[in-house]
Amino acid sequence: MNSLILTVVFMLPVPDFSRAGCEFDVAREIPNTEVNIEDFGAIADDNIDDAAAINAAISSLGSKGGTVRIPSGRWVVEEVIGLFDSKTRIAGSSEGNTLLYCPKSLTDLLGKNKNWSWSGGVLKITPQGSHTVLGMVQSPAKDGSRSLHVYWDGNTPAIGSWVQIWWHNDVGKNSLLAWLYGDAIKPSQYGNEMKLSTKPIVRSWFKVVNVSDSFLIVDPPLPMPIQPNWKPTIVATPYLEHIVVENLTFEFIHTKYPGHLKEAGYNAIAVSALVDCELRNIKIRNADSGIIFNNCGFITLRDVDIQGRYMHHPICLSNCSHCLIQDFVIGAPHIHGTTISWGSHFNVFHRGAGNELAMDAHRACSFRNLHQDILIEHGEFPKQPLRSGGAYARGLHAARENVYWNIEHHFPNEGEPFQIKYLKEWPLGIFVGWHGNREIDITPALEGQIVHDIGQEVSTSPF
Repeated sequence: MNSLILTVVFMLPVPDFSRAGCEFDVAREIPNTEVNIEDFGAIADDNIDDAAAINAAISSLGSKGGTVRIPSGRWVVEEVIGLFDSKTRIAGSSEGNTLLYCPKSLTDLLGKNKNWSWSGGVLKITPQGSHTVLGMVQSPAKDGSRSLHVYWDGNTPAIGSWVQIWWHNDVGKNSLLAWLYGDAIKPSQYGNEMKLSTKPIVRSWFKVVNVSDSFLIVDPPLPMPIQPNWKPTIVATPYLEHIVVENLTFEFIHTKYPGHLKEAGYNAIAVSALVDCELRNIKIRNADSGIIFNNCGFITLRDVDIQGRYMHHPICLSNCSHCLIQDFVIGAPHIHGTTISWGSHFNVFHRGAGNELAMDAHRACSFRNLHQDILIEHGEFPKQPLRSGGAYARGLHAARENVYWNIEHHFPNEGEPFQIKYLKEWPLGIFVGWHGNREIDITPALEGQIVHDIGQEVSTSPF
């Protein structure tokens, strides 16, 4: 493995997760312009819909950006709040008492749609426009490379801009899937949907460091090798950057959970194609799903508290790279927990706790992600922490080198050793420092898996 990708922690080879999250203070990129939703007609605690005023305040900033202040109080939201421009902050009170009360689901607001089970939110942050293919990588590149030999279709990207590289499976040969899953996995386990797909299997965000007629230098390093037969495509994808959302509580009406994939869409936040952005001090109550990330990179989500009734996806990452989820509590009972899906990679879940937490690898080739310093509070009848979902045709739950480091288990009573199951779904998985107030039985199930220091917390850290 290339040394830029793999590091050695306590003599164990693990991916380098140091680049996850924002790498600077995003707020300094936001203009000083500020507006207050009260200046657009919003009145706290009057039980009248304030969504139009919030949207008007956001729209007033335009593409130049700035800050939308939502003061202390209870604000009713009966429309989707949309943010479609960069360099914008949506800020509740620093005292933490800005409450967005959301009595209507997305089904109520936008109509019935099965997609509300895994997408959409009452706060929607997304760019507008469509992607443009810029060129193709012409020569093989090693895992961890930065310099690429490129054939450009037309215009070259500007230095400092963000682009994506898309990897495709070579249908019929499946050598991309073979790399993602490793030698211990048979081709029959790759999943028919993944083997036959002509869509990109992996998408990753890069900043353009330098560009010429035939070369591109990117940052961060490649998260995986490049082979020309994987159709490595350089794409200009519309994106938003330098956005901050902070100090907000989303509260939904307390409804009975309708059942898996029958959710009405009481979803808090949905973000798509964001880079270098931060969400912090977010509380969510009684949601179907909490925070849904799609096609994002270098996002920091910190200080999150999710409580209330049974839910579907508390925190979900699909097609995401280098995102950091830090200092989170998932107290609500749930199906999927911390979800990684659709080729997500180099994301980090750090310092989190969950009520019967499911560390969910949702199939579709997510690889090289990290869960570190996680506390799982088990109930009287402990559930498996690696229980996961996703359509069977999308292959194993996880692809290569997902890392689970210092996972603490708290059981309400003494009992027999707790056996960790489903490891046959985690090729080249790395499990270190699993411990708790009962003995943890975790045994490698595939060649190449690493199980180390079980029964104790380890002092070393991959992040």
